[in-house]
Amino acid sequence: MTTPEKTSTEESTPGIVTAGVLQLRPTSDREANLAVVADLIDQAAARGVKVLQLPELFSVPFVAPMPVDPDYLVYGEPLDGPSNTMVAEKSREHGMTIVSSIFEKTAAAGVFYNTATIFVGGERRLDYRKSHLPLSFNFPEKSYFRPGDKSPEVVDADGIPVSTIICYERHFPELARTAAVQGATVLGIPIASGNGYSRETFDLELKAHAVFNCMYVLASNRIGIEGPKEYFGGSSIYGPDGETVATAEDNGGDELVVGDIDLGQLPAKRAFGRPFLRDRRFALYK
Repeated sequence: MTTPEKTSTEESTPGIVTAGVLQLRPTSDREANLAVVADLIDQAAARGVKVLQLPELFSVPFVAPMPVDPDYLVYGEPLDGPSNTMVAEKSREHGMTIVSSIFEKTAAAGVFYNTATIFVGGERRLDYRKSHLPLSFNFPEKSYFRPGDKSPEVVDADGIPVSTIICYERHFPELARTAAVQGATVLGIPIASGNGYSRETFDLELKAHAVFNCMYVLASNRIGIEGPKEYFGGSSIYGPDGETVATAEDNGGDELVVGDIDLGQLPAKRAFGRPFLRDRRFALYK
């Protein structure tokens, strides 16, 4: 479900912003993946998208199941490496806010992070390192990444307060709430999720974040088979009433999902309709 392409004569409604999420089937060829994503970003711009979310580690394969593969480290890149360089250029070209996600290689030998970066008009405004890492047979991330040590932060993206958490962190409600109490109205979540249990709870958890925090959630997943794992897609935009604003068709390939989000309704809704942030009682939370 996506919105129709906008015409040049249409005017933007105050408070209403067009958002998008990409659902990708990356290959082992980073250069080819970047070309695909660059084209999809151009398509998003043509449809009026102002805030765009990319999947987790969008330009490379995701970590393989156990045993740990040291050859995977070849996909690491610095924050100003080829993936973020392309995203920055497209963000600048289209005046778009884009939440990127890369396998960050630091200057320190053997130190890597799973990092989301928010670009606003081509400017790198925030680097957020995944702080909660899973360790399972299918997703042994603790063996590849060092955990970040900072809470989610909020970026002013041309008047839109935007924040991000990463994949597994959607299972921790404290993180989305941390972004909300700082004023975030849009929460971008890059995802690489591909097992049955996660699919059963995927929409439920993401809708819950949107409702409890009275915000919009942009969730961008992979799709298709990578080695022994199959990613289920389901990339969507969720609204503060638990509604699905737009969702992927899950056709097995790369896909752009677009929907309009009404940010103008959130102040009144947070104050009167869903005043959950206002009515917290900190003295009881022990």
